[in-house]
Amino acid sequence: MKGRMLELLLLAAMVVGPGCRASTRAPDSIPITARENSSTTPRLPGVLTGVWYSDDAEGASSCRRYRALSGAREGHDEAIAALVGSLVVTPDLIHVFAEYGEGDFLVVERSEPDGGFAWRVTARLGIDAMPDGQSVEDREISRLSLRGGKLKWESPARFGSAQPTYFRCDSVRQDIYPPEIDEKATEVMS
Repeated sequence: MKGRMLELLLLAAMVVGPGCRASTRAPDSIPITARENSSTTPRLPGVLTGVWYSDDAEGASSCRRYRALSGAREGHDEAIAALVGSLVVTPDLIHVFAEYGEGDFLVVERSEPDGGFAWRVTARLGIDAMPDGQSVEDREISRLSLRGGKLKWESPARFGSAQPTYFRCDSVRQDIYPPEIDEKATEVMS
């Protein structure tokens, strides 16, 4: 009986142990916690937040510009230029950043695990502005997955069969984002 109890304790330690350790790894390699992996939430998990650029030479160049920003509001035009083409992901919002701070704004309504390191996201879509109201017609369902530090955003309605891949450049800097678009964007970011 004693041997069987020891086996059960060792098995429990192996199952529970990996999810209980603190991690000092880079944000792209942070494991999903049991809480993030087991519940549906209106927010995206922290591992997805940040400024993401396309995984190519142009994305790498834009990332260098973003990292070099001073953050001062008087450099607002520089910040806008550095963010064009990026995905700015916060727990509540995905902003496909276009010229002048416009682009697609996806306000997250629901995020649920969809396999290991993947999430199904339901969001309200606003084009060039934050979405208004709770219109069902403006809802979009997409899938975000993270593999090897690369983000894949799968949304057949938006991209057809080509699914772009992104790399995480840096965290979302509160001194730069949200850009001065309107009061609704600021409210969502709070």
